[in-house]
Amino acid sequence: MKSAIHSISLSFTFALLVLALPANAKDTGCFPHVQQIAAQKASEAFVKTPMMKVDTGRITYDHYQHIKFLGNQTFWRSENLPFQLEFMHPGMHFIRPVKLFTWEDNAEKPITFSKKYFDYTEVKDLHLENDEANMGFTGFRILSKLGQPGASAPYNETVVFQGASYFRALGQDQRYGLSARGLGINTSLEGQEEFPDYTQFWMEKPEKDAEELVICALLDSPSLSGATRFVIKPGKSTDIEIETQLYPRKDSISEVGVAPLTSMFFHGENSPHQYGDYRPEVHDSDGLLIHNDDTWRWQPLAEVPYFNVKSIPTNALQGFGLMQRDRNFNSYQDLEAWYHARPSVWVEPLNAWGDGHVQLMRLHTESDTVDNMVAYWKGETGKIPQRLHYRLSWRSEDPSAHQLGKVYATRITNRAVDSLPGHKGSIRFIIDFHDLPKLSKAPKAEASLQGAGKVKEPVVQENPYIKGWRVIAQVFPQNCETPLELDIKLTNGGTPVSETWSYPIPQSLCIAP
Repeated sequence: MKSAIHSISLSFTFALLVLALPANAKDTGCFPHVQQIAAQKASEAFVKTPMMKVDTGRITYDHYQHIKFLGNQTFWRSENLPFQLEFMHPGMHFIRPVKLFTWEDNAEKPITFSKKYFDYTEVKDLHLENDEANMGFTGFRILSKLGQPGASAPYNETVVFQGASYFRALGQDQRYGLSARGLGINTSLEGQEEFPDYTQFWMEKPEKDAEELVICALLDSPSLSGATRFVIKPGKSTDIEIETQLYPRKDSISEVGVAPLTSMFFHGENSPHQYGDYRPEVHDSDGLLIHNDDTWRWQPLAEVPYFNVKSIPTNALQGFGLMQRDRNFNSYQDLEAWYHARPSVWVEPLNAWGDGHVQLMRLHTESDTVDNMVAYWKGETGKIPQRLHYRLSWRSEDPSAHQLGKVYATRITNRAVDSLPGHKGSIRFIIDFHDLPKLSKAPKAEASLQGAGKVKEPVVQENPYIKGWRVIAQVFPQNCETPLELDIKLTNGGTPVSETWSYPIPQSLCIAP
C-alpha cells in the first residue's frame, strides 16, 4: 500500500499538469491528453491489460503467417494520405489487446477491431471471424513512401509496434533487424526485469503533404506509467524523435534504462567458431558505438558463454548505438535474412541526461532467433528520470558527426597457426581501420591494457584492399582470473585520427603462464 505522502504527491502532480495544459491544446496534439491519463494511472494500483476472451492459443505460428491484412483496407487509404496503417491480428503469444485511436479535431476517435481488415481464406478451419466481438488488435504497422518523391512511389513498411513497448523501424533499402523499447526497468538484474507495456496509442491524422507522423502512447508497468510522443520522419534514414514524461508508482527503482536497444549477435569475424553454420557471419549488429565528449569509442560485439554486463561511464554523452557496419553480402551469404541490410540505430540525447553509464548486456545464444544483446543508458542508481527526450535514427551509415577513422574488421587468435615465433601464451588482435582523414605518413597505433598482463607495441601495416590500415597487437596475460580490456587508437603526431577500439578479453581466449 502506498504511503499517504506518496499518494498526495501524485495527486498534486496531476493537478499541476492539468493546470499547466495550454488553452489551445490543438497546437500540441495528443500529448497533453495522454499525459493526463498517465498521471491518473500512476495514482492508481497497476492492473495488467487482461487477455482477450478468445482462445488465441489455437492460432499456431503457421496459422498466424497465413492471416493476411487486406492491402485495400489500409487506414487512411481512401483519403490518399502520406501515412497509412495496418493492424496486427492476435495469435501465438500476442494475446493482450492494445487500444488504438485517431486524434482529429482535438478529440480521440477509437479504431475498433473488425474482420473486414483481414483475409482468412487460408485459415478457414479456425473460424476466427466468429470471434470478432472478443478480438482486439495487438499492434500496428505504419506505411510511408520512405521519403521518396512522386505520386507513384510505393508505400513501404516504416515502423511496427507490437509486444510490450517494443518497436522497429526501417529506412530506405533496409530489412528489419534490432528493436527499440520505450523503457528498460531492472534489465541487468537477473530475475527482476520489468517490461513496461504500451497499452494505448493515438495517431494524429496527417495532412496530405505531411512529412512527419505524430503518435502518442500510454506506457504502463507496476513501477510507473508514462506518456510518450513519437515524431516519425521517414527517409533514407528514418528518424523518430521521442519525448516521454514519466509518473512513478514507486519512490525508487533499482535501474531505469533509457533508450534500450535489443539486438542479436550469433557469430562474426571475431568469433572462435561458427556453430557449424555455413554462413561466415550472422548478426543484426556488429558493434556498440559511443560518442562521449570528444571521444568516439567502438566495441565489437561478441558472443559469451554466460550472462555479462559491461558498464561504460559517460559524463557528456552525445550519442550511442548498436551498429551494423558490415554491408557486404559476402560476409553473410544469407539470401533470406539479408543481414547486410539490417539497420543501425543511433541514439541522440535532446536534453541533458547528466552523468551516467552506457550499459551493454550480453547473453549466450546458440541460435540466430534469440536476441542476446541489449544496450541502454542509465543515470544514478534508483533515480527515476522525469522527462526523456531523444532521437532514434534507423540508418545504414555511422552518424555524419563521426569524422575519424573507423574500425572495419576485428579478428582474434590465441593459436600460432602461422608457425611464426614469439606467439606462445599470447592473444593476437588483427584490427583493420579505414575511412581515416588524409595522412602524409603512416599513423601510429597507441595501445593500453587494463588488467594483469602486458601488451607488445602494435605493428601498423597499410591495407590497400580497404584503403586503410591494419594493426596487429599482442597481449600476454599474467593470469586469467581478473578482467582484461585492450584499447587501441590510431594517432598522427599525438592527435587521434581514429575512434578508440575497445575489447573486453573473455576468459575463453586467455592463455596465461
